[in-house]
Amino acid sequence: MRARAQTIQELHRHGVTLVAGSDAGIDVHKPHGILPRTVAALLDSGVPITTALASATTVAARHCGLAARKGRLHPGLDADLLLVDGDLLTDATALQRVSAVMIDGQWAIGQPEGGRERE
Repeated sequence: MRARAQTIQELHRHGVTLVAGSDAGIDVHKPHGILPRTVAALLDSGVPITTALASATTVAARHCGLAARKGRLHPGLDADLLLVDGDLLTDATALQRVSAVMIDGQWAIGQPEGGRERE
């Protein structure tokens, strides 16, 4: 683990673009829903929280060829949101406390208090 953290530190320090990924779903040891661990590994390696979060959102969308639709909050893009219980800028473990998920403008999991379904 220490060697991996050192490698990530070196890559980040030399300006290599980091893209969070998990190979989720490829086998029982990589179930869906483990992406927060990837972000946590980046943080444990000294990558700033904003860079680690971007690696799982904006940067990932760009490198997957989806930047025209996903990865940012912007008019005209898919409304994909992940709401967590906490402030990610001060507590990265909040990624493990998902309270609601919106996919393409529709609530898929939960719904924030006072929220309403899209008409």
